[in-house]
Amino acid sequence: MASASEARDRARRAREHADRLAAEAERRSDRASGMYGRFAGGQPLLVGHHSYRSAVRDRARADAATWRAIEVRKDAERARDKAARLQAEADMVERLQGRGRAWTFADFRIGDVVEVRTFRTCTDVYRVKRVNRASLTLQGPGGGFDDPRRPYDRVLARIRDGVRLTDLATLT
Repeated sequence: MASASEARDRARRAREHADRLAAEAERRSDRASGMYGRFAGGQPLLVGHHSYRSAVRDRARADAATWRAIEVRKDAERARDKAARLQAEADMVERLQGRGRAWTFADFRIGDVVEVRTFRTCTDVYRVKRVNRASLTLQGPGGGFDDPRRPYDRVLARIRDGVRLTDLATLT
């Protein structure tokens, strides 16, 4: 796992890249809109007229520029989504590296509420159903047949008697 500063730098670079792509998409969109200026009055293409070939060529160029602008805008949206994901990962890395010591089975009781990391950036809140040596069995929504088990390294916080505990180093 990368350090928190490396993760923040990666997220910052991705955000800057997404901003550059968004500016490029806007510039291309404005350029493509300007290329349709010849057709703004609604004049149809006149087959057989001396301007027909150049009008068809101008329309094809404007259409191609519009499609390129759309593709760059899609790239910008993908880059923005990636930047948001990297920022969430950086936040999670920072949160995990800020802990003083690891959780153990002695830190939990049945009925505690825990916030656990389910994927790289997602968290869920569950009630502890059973405390095992290497993991917690949590109370799932299905009434027992789908109770999730999470190892202690995925626990982010414990709530007991209304007190939220995120760093065990504060207990000792």
